[in-house]
Amino acid sequence: MNFYFEAAKTLDRLDTKEGSIKGVLSTLPEKDRKRTAALVIETLKYKPVLLDVIVASKLLKEERKITSQSLALVLVHDILLSRNGIQAGDGPIKQAILRHKTRLRSEFQRIKIKKGARTDEQLAHVEDARAAKIPRYVRVNTLKCTSKDAIKAFHEQGYRLGDPLGDNPKCFSQDEHIANLFLFPPQTQFQDNPLYTSGKIILQDKASCFPAVVLAPPASDSIVAIDATAAPGNKTSHLSALMGNQGKLYAFERDRKRFTTLKTMLGRAGCRNVEALNADFLTTEPDDSRFSKVDHM
Repeated sequence: MNFYFEAAKTLDRLDTKEGSIKGVLSTLPEKDRKRTAALVIETLKYKPVLLDVIVASKLLKEERKITSQSLALVLVHDILLSRNGIQAGDGPIKQAILRHKTRLRSEFQRIKIKKGARTDEQLAHVEDARAAKIPRYVRVNTLKCTSKDAIKAFHEQGYRLGDPLGDNPKCFSQDEHIANLFLFPPQTQFQDNPLYTSGKIILQDKASCFPAVVLAPPASDSIVAIDATAAPGNKTSHLSALMGNQGKLYAFERDRKRFTTLKTMLGRAGCRNVEALNADFLTTEPDDSRFSKVDHM
């Protein structure tokens, strides 16, 4: 059941605007990150319908053991939309949901008929149809790999240069504005790709590449730079790459979990010129001798 508590906690953090979906998911424990992320994303897709089902079934009013709306959402999602149902050992919370199984399914079908949906997928809530047309961005980490070598590796994996938003799911292209940034079809998965697991490529949206490009710290041993809000590490690793692992880059992150994620990311990316600091940049003493020579921030 801990898996569901973690997913519910993640939904709560998103509700309180603690960060973007990508940022919040990056702080999850690595052990169950993929599984938890999948449940959170799928629950968000069906959230309006699931909320209607929960209200209509009076689940939260009748079952006091289900202490939060977010916990109800992830559990109801799995009982209605997961092929394997609730993946947890028998216990009071699971039993509380199962007591309402028939009513929950009945309300779900009623909503489905009302909306004229023939399949469950047609009930999915799409915030913006344009999102399906946003490519998957991949930045080549030049600390470990050149773009030329990355293109060769992509070709060996069956990809070909072309339109990533076309009909061919194995086409990719190079971004026209950001060096070493490539575009792939939106549904492309890289989590198990050896280029990703080895740190040779980094999954990074185009927008988050601009800060490092605009700051443009040169590759020089004399450069001292600061990343004031570093986690999860994409921007920091980009700065480190532009600096060619030279000079000094201080990376601040005040949240303990996000700081751990940051260190993991920097280690995988091979960022040797970065000193990660678990501290709030806004409380830093301006006259600290470590930062007296900072020239890029």
